[in-house]
Amino acid sequence: MTKGSLVLPVLAVATVAIAACGGSRGSSTTTTPAPSSQPSAASAPAATATPARGALPAGVTTAMVTMGDSLFHASSCVRCHGPDAKGRQNGPDLTSGHFMHITGSYDEIVKIITNGVPADSIKDPSHRLPMRGRGGGQLTDDQIKSIAAYVYRLSHS
Repeated sequence: MTKGSLVLPVLAVATVAIAACGGSRGSSTTTTPAPSSQPSAASAPAATATPARGALPAGVTTAMVTMGDSLFHASSCVRCHGPDAKGRQNGPDLTSGHFMHITGSYDEIVKIITNGVPADSIKDPSHRLPMRGRGGGQLTDDQIKSIAAYVYRLSHS
């Protein structure tokens, strides 16, 4: 492998990492990406609202989980939640299935990644830093859905 053949992959990973870590702290208009084709809890029968333990929600694929794993580890997620997603000083454990700000549905995970958690909404005082929406402003809707798929799998296995 030549030095020239490594340039594009290295630049791609660096761009994702910088985008997730960078961005301004000022307010930016964000929109919540449309969730998967999964029906909302309000419109779906209770029996189908929550997939069986270990099953993925409708519209979520194993390819999304795999991509989400890569994005989670290449972006700012890993800084606060840790490489094993078991939490660190500034971010909670994402593997336990117990969430502070949401119930843990796929759609809620998509929403919290999209919008973040402002400092004044953080429920655990040991987590001092806000979670910036869209990884600091650069994650696309599809990337957010993939990271949400990965977090969903971690927390529902």
